Amino acid sequence: MAGRRPTLVDQVREELTELISGGTYAVGDRLPNEQEMSDQFRVSRATVREAYRALIDAGYLSRRHGTGTFVNRVPQRHALDLNLSYTAMIQAAGFTPSITLISQRIEVAGDDDRARLRLEAGDQIVVVERVRLADKRPVVYSVDRIPLEIVPESIRGNLGPSLFDMLEEVNRGARAGRTRLLPVLAGPRESDLLGVSVGAPLLYFDEVDFDREGRPVMASFEWHTSDVFEMWLNRRSQEH
Repeated sequence: MAGRRPTLVDQVREELTELISGGTYAVGDRLPNEQEMSDQFRVSRATVREAYRALIDAGYLSRRHGTGTFVNRVPQRHALDLNLSYTAMIQAAGFTPSITLISQRIEVAGDDDRARLRLEAGDQIVVVERVRLADKRPVVYSVDRIPLEIVPESIRGNLGPSLFDMLEEVNRGARAGRTRLLPVLAGPRESDLLGVSVGAPLLYFDEVDFDREGRPVMASFEWHTSDVFEMWLNRRSQEH
């Protein structure tokens, strides 16, 4: 899968999101009509209409027949330098969170697993494949891989809804992480599990989490839809 260049619809949707997040339009405000917005953004009315529709589908806007388009709620943004609970993030965005377990299995660690998790040949891992939902709508598909030796035998059949909580309970809580982010296009697997079209843009996370002693405790692969909450990276200038 590869990234793609933003379309005019993407650009208008992002600018509208900025206007709402920045307070130009508050919850309850009526947005300018499509013609006014097309003049403002110098795009066609059809482009504005598609951008509005994307934000309506995401629950940020609502259209009232004969009245106009109104702001329902402000998009939530979260800093990428913090490890946040997806449950909390989904709740903050105004949705009810839930999780669907796709599969949980034990398998022998492959070459990539051994490199990421510093395992030896023959070591085993627990693989947990899940989809997180916001108001029953799929928003994150994840595959998490944890060294089997970390997981007590009593819970190997059910690690619970929060893998971070489970790691805390066994005194291997995640204290730092290294993440690679890529814009990708949905393949058949992601399309099926997230309910998006093949080729739809997604944000891909490739992450390894470490405990307080710097030992890797979990490798995660995640595919995020882009219209429920946004991820922001905080950057600092280099001190001289």
